[in-house]
Amino acid sequence: MKIYFATTKLEKILTNERLLRKRYGNLTNKIMARLTDLRTADNLKEITHLPPPRRHKLSGYKNIFAVDVSGNYRIIFSSIDENIIELEEIDEIVILDIVDYH
Repeated sequence: MKIYFATTKLEKILTNERLLRKRYGNLTNKIMARLTDLRTADNLKEITHLPPPRRHKLSGYKNIFAVDVSGNYRIIFSSIDENIIELEEIDEIVILDIVDYH
């Protein structure tokens, strides 16, 4: 999949291991693993809904999804094209944030 970032600051952090480690500490390896999962998938359907990535749609939002990083942290992303609703058609995403939304 093609990955874009919501902000240049987020892109800088998520593409530089030193900055990633400084910002997220012990979550760095898990974040890098999830980003690799997303990059290597041809489309969103290839990311399993079972743990560890546990892809899930966020309720109350149109085409916004998350994958687990840890017990509380999630990588939040959306489809580039908001009109696409089929998972196998989503092959470009925008990473919005990495948050603890619990």
